[in-house]
Amino acid sequence: MKIEFLGIVYPTSQEAMIAFVDILNLLISSGNIMEFNTRLLQKDQCSNLSAHYMWSFADYTFSLWQRVGYGSDMCFEHKLLELQFVTFVCQDRKRSEITTH
Repeated sequence: MKIEFLGIVYPTSQEAMIAFVDILNLLISSGNIMEFNTRLLQKDQCSNLSAHYMWSFADYTFSLWQRVGYGSDMCFEHKLLELQFVTFVCQDRKRSEITTH
């Protein structure tokens, strides 16, 4: 899977950086978009991912923005990444044996 970053992640806090890595790990290790969504919501309950990031599953695309501060309603202008749902089912995608922490 090829992930193109559209902007930088600002080091607003150590927790924000860890949350970003958690989201990427979930994205890479999920077998399909539904699994990713389920795992993201489960992880969000214990890690407060949504306090640092805002995401959308609109128009068959997963988009991610970083909040300017913990729990802020405002996000930085640029998206961090945008991933089409079809990326999860493309033929050349191989689900690797990845251990996430």
